[in-house]
Amino acid sequence: MLPASPKLLTVQEAAAVLRVSKPTIYRWIASGDLPAVRYGKPRPDGDVRRGGAIRIPEAAVTAYFDDSLVAPTEVA
Repeated sequence: MLPASPKLLTVQEAAAVLRVSKPTIYRWIASGDLPAVRYGKPRPDGDVRRGGAIRIPEAAVTAYFDDSLVAPTEVA
């Protein structure tokens, strides 16, 4: 039996869960703040367009959301 695969969200679904815009999700992915999986047809060398689809693990979105709810600590 195959192990259960993690649920993957689209950029639009992740944006809805986190209540931010799609460009914000793309920025977080590009900066490495939000892990994502890119798959699909690769582009030839030298082609600046990106190809394929982006999926974000639901656990990463949940963790990002939980981390954003943590209140900042006071500095004495």
